[in-house]
Amino acid sequence: MLGTYVAGVGAAIEELLAQSQRAADSGQHRQGAQQAEAVLADQTATDRQLANARELLMLHRLRLGDYRTSVQQGLLALEYYTAHGDLLAQSKVHCTLALAFSDTALNETALHHVLGARETARACGNPTAEFWALTRLSLVHGAMDDAVRAEDLGKQALALALTLHKPETSFVAVNNLGDTYLAIGRAMLARGEDASEPLNAGLVLMRQAASLAQLHENPFHEAIARTNLLSLLVGLGQHDEARDQGLQGKALSKTHGYRSLEIDIDAQLAELARAAGHLDEATAMMEAQLANPDVDDEPALLAKLHRSLFEMHKAGGRYARALAHHEQLHEVTLQMTVQTAGLQSQMLINTIEIEQARHEVEKSKVEVRVERLRAEKLFDEAHTDPLTQLANRRGLDRELPWMVRGAHTETQQLCAAMIDLDQFKRVNDEHGHATGDEVLTITAAMLRTITRSADLAVRVGGEEFLIVFADTNLVEAGIACERLLSAVRNHEWHSIAPGLECTVSVGLAALGNEESVPDWLARADAALYEAKRTGRDRIHFDSPDGSSANPSLLL
Repeated sequence: MLGTYVAGVGAAIEELLAQSQRAADSGQHRQGAQQAEAVLADQTATDRQLANARELLMLHRLRLGDYRTSVQQGLLALEYYTAHGDLLAQSKVHCTLALAFSDTALNETALHHVLGARETARACGNPTAEFWALTRLSLVHGAMDDAVRAEDLGKQALALALTLHKPETSFVAVNNLGDTYLAIGRAMLARGEDASEPLNAGLVLMRQAASLAQLHENPFHEAIARTNLLSLLVGLGQHDEARDQGLQGKALSKTHGYRSLEIDIDAQLAELARAAGHLDEATAMMEAQLANPDVDDEPALLAKLHRSLFEMHKAGGRYARALAHHEQLHEVTLQMTVQTAGLQSQMLINTIEIEQARHEVEKSKVEVRVERLRAEKLFDEAHTDPLTQLANRRGLDRELPWMVRGAHTETQQLCAAMIDLDQFKRVNDEHGHATGDEVLTITAAMLRTITRSADLAVRVGGEEFLIVFADTNLVEAGIACERLLSAVRNHEWHSIAPGLECTVSVGLAALGNEESVPDWLARADAALYEAKRTGRDRIHFDSPDGSSANPSLLL
């Protein structure tokens, strides 16, 4: 029952996320935001579902003008996706963050995110993600008044969109490039220049965008395209068609509840009436818009309306009314400046706080790793002979038991080689302890050359060493130890100290069945004593049954 219940909860969360995504696609951002927030409030949601909800809420809040929340949720989503290496999701979030920062005139931060979007899109090899990064990069450069770069990037995005064969990317590529030409045209008109070339280029693209939206039955896209067509046609002086496009766009917006678009179209229709010379009609339309409480949420539109009414009343000699609108324009502009500055500060503070929190987490992780490495180093040092860097007695006590257990489990043989430098006291007495230490170090290096990673080499103490050969019989161990004897015997010890010569003696014993480790090592030690007693620089073998043999017979 519990599994069924959890699965049901998970399905409900996934459905909420799907509904929020559909709301984003259709422009129903208030509804979509509520659905995403419902997921965030659900304590059964997984971290991945929470990140997805934050990503959706970021987009919805952006479209609703709540830039602070949009950025906050976006940065939290980005943190999750970055930690989990989800490059595609990172690119999508970067794109939306770029829009939020661009809309609030934080263009450098927007550029940082859009470049991050392009980098992660290319890293994951997703052409659709790269398209979105290109089109957002075009938008940011347009906001930075770099019209040439914005146009070039818009063309690149359009060329890429043609290879994707997706309705949304095709529409966005055409619409956004057309919007870029509209922005270029408006800037030229403001300078008193002929803007017919960019406006006509934009008009061709925007007609195509409207057709694409109709073809794919997307009323939100169609309303956007017709809104842009209205602006382009007004700029070109084609007032009749401009009015027709505006009315179609308004009807779509009203039918589907695109309130923000409807308000924007009403403002443009008022400007159209003004451009056509119908000043009384334009004035009445603008005054009616000012009386609409929904316009209070559109400060940029308020400023535009007050500016237009100020200019029209002034031109008509209605100076008192013109002055009233000029004062309101000043008040709205001041509020916008203060709000924008405050919003920018809040967004940057949010960014800094989240980055700082992330750095603190990373710092904690690094500190944990450092402490673990320090503990491992101390542990290794406690089990390692500082002079030879071989294992010491503690290392032997740590490693040997599991080697013995493994040998018994796998029915493998273990051989112990007790090794001692012959007459080492004479080396120290005649050549000094520093030379003696060097001899020990060189001998340890020679031990390493005859051992494998599975073997264990130990400095037992003083000049005595032990090698435990894993999965090795007496004959194989004897061959390895003969190489050691030869290496020590033939080493150029005189290069360290004149007249210096060294040899080693070895006692070898194989671990017997059911034999204790102390007994086994005692036999190897006894074999070493016998090797020294019989002349040194040799190996003495001791079998588990207590017999011994001459090394030449075994080899």
